[in-house]
Amino acid sequence: MIGPAIAEIYNISVYPEHQGRGIGSDLLKFTLASLADRDVKRVELGTGSFGYQLGYYQRIGFRVDSIIKDHFLSNYSAPIFENGIQHKDMLRLYIDI
Repeated sequence: MIGPAIAEIYNISVYPEHQGRGIGSDLLKFTLASLADRDVKRVELGTGSFGYQLGYYQRIGFRVDSIIKDHFLSNYSAPIFENGIQHKDMLRLYIDI
């Protein structure tokens, strides 16, 4: 928890060979429902500023809250590329539950 009614999700993933079956979506929806049962009102997370993850979280209902410039440049020793584009900035997303 990052506040009295705010939680943050870190590192959610599904093995590539099991992706596309709704496992991640079911897991995330279960997590959000469980947090709501514990009186959490807002859930936050960070992700890259582009790519499949951003669309995935937006389909669940997450919205952009802020941008952390150069996050991936400052916090990772090796560059992270997706579809030939280097991740540089982190988007902070949230959903009210």
